[in-house]
Amino acid sequence: MGISIQNTSAHRLSLDLLGATASLACAVHCAVVALLLGVLPVASTLAAPWIDWVFLAASLCIGLASLVPGYHTHRQPIPFALFLAGLVLLVTMRALRLAPSAAEVMLVLVAATCLVSAHWWNRSMLRRCACEARV
Repeated sequence: MGISIQNTSAHRLSLDLLGATASLACAVHCAVVALLLGVLPVASTLAAPWIDWVFLAASLCIGLASLVPGYHTHRQPIPFALFLAGLVLLVTMRALRLAPSAAEVMLVLVAATCLVSAHWWNRSMLRRCACEARV
């Protein structure tokens, strides 16, 4: 039994949707934790550094699983470049251990926008390739 092109394309599109959702969840987590730290001391448990690294590891795994095969299909480097920009920004912020602030929230939102955009761009390119293959 071979894997059909439609199943592979659907799988890649699902990975992009999962990646975009995970990136949004990461951004929401970071923004909410930064806002709650000033109001609720119990929010510090949500700010544990390992949670950020888990989000980053998940983003990396999902991103590579969807964007690398996507690149081999559509040959567009922009999704991969956006993904790397967002990931590098997040890793740099976590490595520097920036204190929760409005600037950190803005940087997280920029990074998350890069990650989400990478998945949506990849998804769009894969759909375009699938449409062209049917013609």
